[in-house]
Amino acid sequence: MKVIGAMETAGGEWRVEAVRHPSGSRWYRLVHGENVVDFLTIGRVAELLAQAGVDMSELGEVESPITRAS
Repeated sequence: MKVIGAMETAGGEWRVEAVRHPSGSRWYRLVHGENVVDFLTIGRVAELLAQAGVDMSELGEVESPITRAS
């Protein structure tokens, strides 16, 4: 699996990673502290962030999308 892009909140509390598998499939990963949720659609990412009080517009692109968890 390879992280092909990432966005996070200004303080880095929330991070969204776009992940690609060698087979070509893609999904999103949501990272918050030690919690990692994999295999999400972008719609589900938005729902989970909204439940936590975070708007997608608060995310900024990360220049070097290195994952914190695998």
